[in-house]
Amino acid sequence: MPLPLSLGESTPLANQVAGHEGVMSDASGSLVIKPALPREIAFYQMLNSASREDSIRQLKPFIPKFFGTLRLEGQLSSSGDLQKAEGKEQVPESVVIENLSYAFAHPNILDVKLGTVLYGPDASEEKKSRMDKQARETTTHETGIRLTGCQTWHSPTQKYIITPKSFGKSISSSQLPSGMIRFFPLPSDSISSLVVPPSPAPTTASTTGAGESHLPSIAESSSSHAVDSTTEIPLTPLSADQSSESYSNHAITPSLLVKVLDLVLLEINNLITVLSELEIRFVGGSVLIVYEGDPAKLSESIDRYEAKKAIKALKATESPRLETQRSAFSDDGSVDSNDDESTSDADDDEEDEDEDDGIDDGTKEDEKLMKKCPPVRVKMIDFAHTWLAEGEGPDQGVLKGLNTLKGLIESRKKEVEST
Repeated sequence: MPLPLSLGESTPLANQVAGHEGVMSDASGSLVIKPALPREIAFYQMLNSASREDSIRQLKPFIPKFFGTLRLEGQLSSSGDLQKAEGKEQVPESVVIENLSYAFAHPNILDVKLGTVLYGPDASEEKKSRMDKQARETTTHETGIRLTGCQTWHSPTQKYIITPKSFGKSISSSQLPSGMIRFFPLPSDSISSLVVPPSPAPTTASTTGAGESHLPSIAESSSSHAVDSTTEIPLTPLSADQSSESYSNHAITPSLLVKVLDLVLLEINNLITVLSELEIRFVGGSVLIVYEGDPAKLSESIDRYEAKKAIKALKATESPRLETQRSAFSDDGSVDSNDDESTSDADDDEEDEDEDDGIDDGTKEDEKLMKKCPPVRVKMIDFAHTWLAEGEGPDQGVLKGLNTLKGLIESRKKEVEST
C-alpha cells in the first residue's frame, strides 16, 4: 500500500551503475525511489508479507528492504492546497527500498545480470527473437551472466573507475575474468579507463546522508570513466584512435581483498542454496555486489564482523542447545532473531551505549550507521519480470549464472592468494 508519509526532496540516485533512468533517492540518501511495474510491486509486497512457513521467505535476506510504494498525486501550492498533477496516470507507481550503498564511504559496486533468457512468457515473437539474438551475441546465453556495470574506488586519485555496460556487451565469455580484475583489483593491477573524461570539469558535489561525496547517478544510457566523485554529467566512450589513462597502486591489500572475496562467496553460496529450493523465475534480474572501497573503513568493518562471529561461536559452544535452533538467515543464528539479514549484512546486536545529552544534528546517527555498515552486501535486484513458477522447478538459467559468477570469484581469489 502507498506510504502515508512525505519523503521531502528527492534527487537522482547516487552510485547507480546500471539500470534505467528515473531512479531517485530521498534527501538523506538512505532510500531508493524506483518506478516499478505492477509485477515488481506485487513481488515486493508478497515477499514482505510472507510468513515464516512460506518457502519464499528464505529469499528475503537477499532482497533490498521494502518500505512501501509512492504514487504521484500532485504538488502542494504555496497556500498548502493540493494541486492535482496533470497526466499523473502516466507516471508509474514507485517502490521505496533501501539504498544498498548507503553508509559505505566509497562503495565499490558491481551489477551482474542473471539468467540465460531475457524475455518473459508474454513477450511477442519479435521481442523473443530480438532478445534471444542479444543473449547469444553476449555472454548471457553461454554463461548465464552479463556484466552490466561497475564502479571501483581508486584511493590514490580519489576517483571512481567506472566500467560501463558497453564493456559487458562487448566481451566474450573467456574475457569475463577481466571484469573481475576491474572490480577486485590488486595493488599492482593496471586498469584502463574506458571513456573520455568530462570537459569542463564539474564543480558541484553529490552527497549521501553520511556526509561523504559520492559518484552521482549513472543511468543505463550513460557511460563513464574514472571520474571525480563530484562528476554529474555523462561521459563519452573512447574511440579507436584515442588513448586511455590507466590506474594502478590500488589501496586494498591482497590479504584484505581475500577476506572480501571469501565473504562474497559465502553470500553467493547461500543464495544458490535458497534459489535451488524455490520455483520462481527472474527474467532480467541482477545480483548487486557492494563492498567498501576505503581500505581503512573496510578493515574496520571486517574486524567488527569477525569479532561478532567469534562471540557468537563462543556463545553457541557454551549453549549447545542453540545448535538445534539455528537458522542460516537469522541475525545471530537462532530462530528467535530477525531472519531478514544475510550472513554478512546483519546489524550489531548491541545498542550503542553512548549517551547523547546535546542536540543531535544527524552526525552521531550517521557515525552509528557507518559503524554498523557491513563489509560486503550481495543482493538480488530488478523484479519487473519475476513470477512464481510452481511445478516448473528452480530457475536453472539464474542458477547457471550464479555458479558462473562463483567460479569467476573463486578464480580471482586464487590469483590474489598467489601474489
